[in-house]
Amino acid sequence: MPFDAMPEGPATAPAPLLWVLPAKCEAPAEIAALRRLGLTVVPFVVEHDAPPAALPRNPLALARATRIAFASRDLPAREALRRGARIAAAFQAWGCGAIHVAGDGATTTAALTGAKLAGAPISVVAEPGFAAAPALRAADIVFATGAAMAEELRALAPATPLRILPPAIAWPAPWATSGAAPADCNGRLLCLDPMAGGAGVPTLLAALASLPPGQRPVVDLIGSGPLFDAWRAEALERGVSDQARFLGARSPGWLATEGPRYLGFIAAAGSVEDSLRAMVLTLPVIGPATAGMREVVAADCGHLVPPGDAQALARALRWLAILPQDQRLLLGEAGRDRVLGRHTMATRAAALARGLAPLLAGAAARLAA
Repeated sequence: MPFDAMPEGPATAPAPLLWVLPAKCEAPAEIAALRRLGLTVVPFVVEHDAPPAALPRNPLALARATRIAFASRDLPAREALRRGARIAAAFQAWGCGAIHVAGDGATTTAALTGAKLAGAPISVVAEPGFAAAPALRAADIVFATGAAMAEELRALAPATPLRILPPAIAWPAPWATSGAAPADCNGRLLCLDPMAGGAGVPTLLAALASLPPGQRPVVDLIGSGPLFDAWRAEALERGVSDQARFLGARSPGWLATEGPRYLGFIAAAGSVEDSLRAMVLTLPVIGPATAGMREVVAADCGHLVPPGDAQALARALRWLAILPQDQRLLLGEAGRDRVLGRHTMATRAAALARGLAPLLAGAAARLAA
């Protein structure tokens, strides 16, 4: 070992990380991925009916926490302080060095309140639609899920350190296959949708209706939600009920078996996660050119169209339906390689660990002092 590479002394192990989760939430796959990187992660679920914990006697910490609690629109101030006290107590009981939260607004408010009560550094993952400037300014570091969101957050809290986390899916997963393209292609397109709202499925139905009957591809729509019957009735009214087949919910096992047999995938609502799943199954992807989709679907693995543009989507449907098989395989393989190289939970956890490293290292040094 070169002289200048010799360690100067014993390395300080990172302090444990308290990961705050919403009630009735399973620990995300990111926790397991972080643990594989050597980090100690303590999951903590904020229960609504948990017994109260004592507030700290530090008046400055209490004032900072109270300011966060009253600034929030997601949680009553009294409840924010109650949950925050529980988080602060857990932080101290486990000897943690930092707090991390990735959840809804109420969970984020509780975690920020708890961090101020405990005098702990905190990192926040801002989910889509999260735009609470006071919360962002109260965090020690904010993680954005994508470059477009990062620009929004930077404008709201320019002084808060910001890092970008790539969209990711767990790998391996129960719906994933070996990647081999099956020979018995079913000649149809696949669309996953929660059937709960948005313009995705109605735009898809309008796109199908705009094509001549002989040029309409058959699309299997998978999902079951409150608008399932209404959208199926709309397909009948538009005269595309034979091409838009509403099949209801299907299991992950069904997706693993049947997914690779499709010609391609339609991300009607612009779901990044569903698009990544389809790309792992070597399916070319078409969908709306939203900020999240542009970061995931490149030109070598699919085609994006302006959101809400039924005519553009109709052309994309026709393109995908008649695409030669050799080009289809190239697009599918490129998409799969893109996911496995950039969008697995391991790559996301590595990016998260790099962002958390300064917080945990500083906390470990303070605990060791």
